[in-house]
Amino acid sequence: MYNFLQIEKQDTLASIILNRPERYNALNKVLCKEIASAIQELNEDKSVNVIRIKGAGKGFCAGLDLFEVGINELKEAEKIVTELFNPMVLAIKNCSKPVVAQVSGAAAGAGCSLALACDVVFASNNAVFSLPFVNIALLPDTGASYFLVKQLGYKKSFEVLSSGGALKALEAEACLLVNRIVEDSALDEACFNYCSDLAKVNNLAQLKALLQSAEVESLEKVLNLEAYYQDQVAKLPRFEEALKKFKERK
Repeated sequence: MYNFLQIEKQDTLASIILNRPERYNALNKVLCKEIASAIQELNEDKSVNVIRIKGAGKGFCAGLDLFEVGINELKEAEKIVTELFNPMVLAIKNCSKPVVAQVSGAAAGAGCSLALACDVVFASNNAVFSLPFVNIALLPDTGASYFLVKQLGYKKSFEVLSSGGALKALEAEACLLVNRIVEDSALDEACFNYCSDLAKVNNLAQLKALLQSAEVESLEKVLNLEAYYQDQVAKLPRFEEALKKFKERK
């Protein structure tokens, strides 16, 4: 059982719902640990193919709940980041299953990083991706610098992070931080349908591992990984079945 999360399962899709709507799902110590734990638990659940993360109420996640952390704790920022924030991001990146963020309203600070860590981001037309670290005399954390440089490049990342500004949904889509924008009233159904269809795709674990490797490895290593994973999946019965169906269509 979780204190600040709800887990819903339908067929092979599992939804993690951040459930502190009165605080716009801001992160406290318990919620951070529960997010990491839930992702790891669902990754081990063989009945689950895809994981969706969304927020209850009007926002996705407002970042660290500054009203629950004292100033002396905040001065030990390394402990907060390494013990609470980083495990959430690593749980997503290390998860063999696709993780889809469904963002409505604000995704701010560590909450923005939580969304950017996911494999796919669906956003409502009212979503705002905010990284206001410099506005409170701090620096980006929870992977914000990593994800932005990977997705926006150095110069645009410097501009966004040094301004402490916010990207509205259309701006985030133009920067390729968001895969798809949907009207707020249709977001839940659209994201659910996408995740349900995604859950039917073959070899998602290998695809995710291959693409993550392609981000950081040399061409030679990626070529070898492609050969390795191709060899793995070609030996599975489903490939033979798919090939037979393909030939029957001719």
